Amino acid sequence: ALEVLTTGPPGKSHQLPSYAWTPYKHFPNPRPQRIITVQAPLQVSGFLGETVILSCKLDPLEHSVTVTQVTWTKQRQAELARSVAVFHPAQGPNFHESSRLEFMAAKPGEKLWDASLVVRELHVEDEANYTCQFATFPNGDKSARILLRVLAQPQNKAEILNISLSPNPVPVARCVSIGGHPPARISWSSDGKTNTTQVPGPLPGTVTVISLLILTPSSQMDGRNVTCRVEHESFEEPVVLPMTLAVSAPPKVSISGYDDNWYIGRREVALNCDVRSKPEPTSYSWSTTNGTLPPSAVAQGTQLLIDTVDETINVTFICLVTNALGTSQANVTVLLRESPREQPQEGSSSMTIIIVASVILLVVMLLFCFLWHRKSRLLTSHWGASPPGTVGSNPQDPPTEGTR
Repeated sequence: ALEVLTTGPPGKSHQLPSYAWTPYKHFPNPRPQRIITVQAPLQVSGFLGETVILSCKLDPLEHSVTVTQVTWTKQRQAELARSVAVFHPAQGPNFHESSRLEFMAAKPGEKLWDASLVVRELHVEDEANYTCQFATFPNGDKSARILLRVLAQPQNKAEILNISLSPNPVPVARCVSIGGHPPARISWSSDGKTNTTQVPGPLPGTVTVISLLILTPSSQMDGRNVTCRVEHESFEEPVVLPMTLAVSAPPKVSISGYDDNWYIGRREVALNCDVRSKPEPTSYSWSTTNGTLPPSAVAQGTQLLIDTVDETINVTFICLVTNALGTSQANVTVLLRESPREQPQEGSSSMTIIIVASVILLVVMLLFCFLWHRKSRLLTSHWGASPPGTVGSNPQDPPTEGTR
């Protein structure tokens, strides 16, 4: 026991209890354990019918860790997870569903650290979440999840539809994306309405997307450019398909060639039937208000040829045009002259310009002379009879010799 002095009343002592002192024993620090992780990508993509590798590796793998088994499970949307492949270090691989699966690196009797799984001839139903799970001792289970995306690149086409003038909206163009997975996305450059539907594609699990552009046909729409734009995960950039709309309508007809100078005896004149038509005209017909054509007029398709103008040409000519959607006509009335209309003499326009220019020049010159003459008169009235700078007599000057 130890007796110690403490502050307190004088003459009193305080004793502390006895302690057993034990020498301190030093233990070495335990070796830190490294964290074991599973290395795997979050997502893997592959094209329909091709081969992909679901990489899954254990790292780091030390001598003190033993892998007793690797299990792959598959879980599709709205389904429960189910085992699809197992690898045992002694018994080797076992596949529960598909013969298209294969372990890439795992071998029986070897250290099991690489459980990468090969999936061959991809089907759409292979798209799912896959979980790679290592059963280890003494660390327990280690796992990683991989999303496998299966892509099918669609084929795309666009076409204009047969459009006729209509007061109501109708489909004017169609854009189709065939056999995509997932389904392609279609949009249009026009601000019209669209109608998009999906149907099964040519291969199981693929989708064909059909989009219709709906507009109200008008004559102003004819020749308008529209664009179909197709987007898909498999494309580096969207596919753009341009089209030019064509609106069908009955023919629009006009007649040219008459210059109001047809006189008796004039030779080799013609009338032309000018037509704007979609679809193309199926027939042209020339006639007059009297019925038949004059003997000197010969119809050749869009032209009416007249060899010599005579009294029978003084009539109204009609051109009738027909296409698949209807018939239209135009007419022109020929008024005969007894003699040719006087033509302006060649060079008369140039002569007129020269005369006008000469008159303008003469007026400018006369105006200049008038202003100059007026200025001269103003100067004379300002300085008097003597021009500026001349010396006049001064009454204060002394008389010169001879004037005394």
